Amino acid sequence: MLDSYQRSPDSDLEGKRSRVGKAVDLEEVPQGTDRQQPVRGPNPDRRPAPRRTSAKAHLFVTVCHWMLVVLLALNLLSGMRIGWGYQKSLLGGAEGVWGALLGSLSPRGALFGINLIDLHIYLAFLMLLTAGVYTGYMVRSRATRRLTVTGKTFQKLFDGLRRGHFLRNKVALWSANLLVYWIAFIFVVVLMVTGIALYRVDLGLSAVLGGYDAMRLLHGLVAYLLIPYVIIHTLLQWFFGQFWTIFKARLWWPHVRAGMFAVVIFSPMVAGLYFLNSLPATLTAPRLPDGLPAPALDGDPGDPGWANVKPVTIRTVKGANDPEHVDVSVKAVHDGRYVYFQFQWADADVSYKRYPLLKTEKGWKMLQTAYERADENVYYEDKLSMYITDVQNGSCASTCHLGVGPASERGEKHGLHYTAGEVGDVWHWKSVRTDPMGELAGEPGFLDDQYFGPPTPLPEDPKERYTGGYYPDPNEGGGYAYNFVKLDPDKPVGETYVLPQFLPPAPIIYTNPDAATSEQGRTWWIHQAQAIPYTKEADTYPVGSIIPNIVISPLTGDRGDIRGKAEWRDGRWTLETRRLLDTGSPYDVAFVPGEPVYISVAIYNRTQTRHGEHITPVQVILQP
Repeated sequence: MLDSYQRSPDSDLEGKRSRVGKAVDLEEVPQGTDRQQPVRGPNPDRRPAPRRTSAKAHLFVTVCHWMLVVLLALNLLSGMRIGWGYQKSLLGGAEGVWGALLGSLSPRGALFGINLIDLHIYLAFLMLLTAGVYTGYMVRSRATRRLTVTGKTFQKLFDGLRRGHFLRNKVALWSANLLVYWIAFIFVVVLMVTGIALYRVDLGLSAVLGGYDAMRLLHGLVAYLLIPYVIIHTLLQWFFGQFWTIFKARLWWPHVRAGMFAVVIFSPMVAGLYFLNSLPATLTAPRLPDGLPAPALDGDPGDPGWANVKPVTIRTVKGANDPEHVDVSVKAVHDGRYVYFQFQWADADVSYKRYPLLKTEKGWKMLQTAYERADENVYYEDKLSMYITDVQNGSCASTCHLGVGPASERGEKHGLHYTAGEVGDVWHWKSVRTDPMGELAGEPGFLDDQYFGPPTPLPEDPKERYTGGYYPDPNEGGGYAYNFVKLDPDKPVGETYVLPQFLPPAPIIYTNPDAATSEQGRTWWIHQAQAIPYTKEADTYPVGSIIPNIVISPLTGDRGDIRGKAEWRDGRWTLETRRLLDTGSPYDVAFVPGEPVYISVAIYNRTQTRHGEHITPVQVILQP
């Protein structure tokens, strides 16, 4: 840091004169190209020069410098794990040498016992505080005068480079150091601005600054540029002769007072920002007036019960197959017995082709790209999930532990969901597996009632899928199941043919294997009650035919507590849901009028796990 090179004057903060002479002014460093002193002849009367003490930095320079070093290093380590796990990362995803390197360097799951996503946010606020204190200290101590960059700064640097012996030219080295300091300041500002744009997507800052993907790229690029920056900065300090200065500190009370002034000013400011950030948006669920019918679960947003309900818009980002962001409009009402939610979001097409079965000349094959890794982003269905917790300001992001579990060890996935001990409710709407479950009876479908809890032990079979603390509620019957068996059970599904378990009841033939084609009005599921057991005689489908790969029946028991129905119209999904305020289940979170719960919403656009997300939760309060 620049201020570490001035000796502390006794008279004021501007470095006029001290008892030992004039304060060091690096602008007056000799213009010579080396550090050799002129040879002097013997002088028996000359007194020996006093021994020169090594330079020391002022206390607040040393403290702020090392605080920023530690915080930037921890942010880089935690940010590696957060950033590289996403497939759209322009700096490289989890595949290949780069992903393997970052995966080996970055922590897994938690650091210091704190979830990496939460830790990254805490560190960012600490970095904001440290940068603010350092800036305030520099201004108050008037040390900013040494940070001035002028045309002469560049001229001295270029002169030193042109003359040669750059590493022995103190003036040129000082100019280079000054420019490097400013690069550090710019890096910190860019990281803060882009970090806010990525974290608080609801503020719309990323849209103003070029888009969310641009902010992600810039944030990651600057973070990784800190690695070569540290090397260059260290070398320049070494050759300038002030490398050890920052490892020492001296107390000079005018500068201590300046630092304490900065602490007093910036600590409440950053604390206030942290408090404001902890205030979630509120979704108010009014009670339906007497005589007004509850919303019908049909995917039609025009019910009178929704007419005067104010929505909350949640902006989600990072979803596979999504644009930069997808806004989800959420409404809620209750009637004293049930709570109703309405979700609306844009989606250009209806995705129903979830691992369909294709008939070839040699037999049936499953259409898939990542079935074995449970990470399909092509042949899948549209989904929505909502995480509900009564933990204050709890969010789904706080349950996401990156880089843990056997699948992550193999480089196949980037994390698992589990909690610190509490049970968080998960409502999971699935357009193929749960939405049509009630249609045979002329009723709404279901949402899969699931939960996040503490992590369970690893399975003994390494091939068995492990989901951490993510499980369905107990089920008394019904559900969904795959519609195939592998002909060679020892081979991956992509390397063997399969045999359907059931055939659809109607001889409707689909032949388009394009997963991105909108499937509005088509049926890509088989109701158990209508399923035709597979036989060779019944298999009259021509080569090229595609049939559903899922068999469904209505959920019962605890897992079937949530009813819902969605409809896609004009590029937009509308989903309406209903559940008892209090199911009495230990796996569900109760809704109590006047008591807040916190929700996080995720959108899945034809993807199995790589959903759109948001970090800050929304508070839901039911009016009495």
